[in-house]
Amino acid sequence: MIAYHYDRAGLYQGNSQADESPLEPGVYLLPANSTFVAPPVEIPDERWPRWNGVSWDFVNRPQPADRDDPIAKLADFLAQNPDVAALLNAPRK
Repeated sequence: MIAYHYDRAGLYQGNSQADESPLEPGVYLLPANSTFVAPPVEIPDERWPRWNGVSWDFVNRPQPADRDDPIAKLADFLAQNPDVAALLNAPRK
């Protein structure tokens, strides 16, 4: 069985063969940060699959930021993850 891996942001990273459980034949062990749900086969050039916990969504393909400028890295991250930016701008209780 194939396991599809994602990073901490949920972005697709690749796949690997899942190991069968030595205690339960026919049951496969799911590695951390992975799912048995395959990402879409067709991926547009400017988009990237991201696991939302249930299915794969498409988000803007991450662009590398200037590694020496932490503000540029943060701005790039927030531009690529509008849901995080919305959480930061949400009213506080």
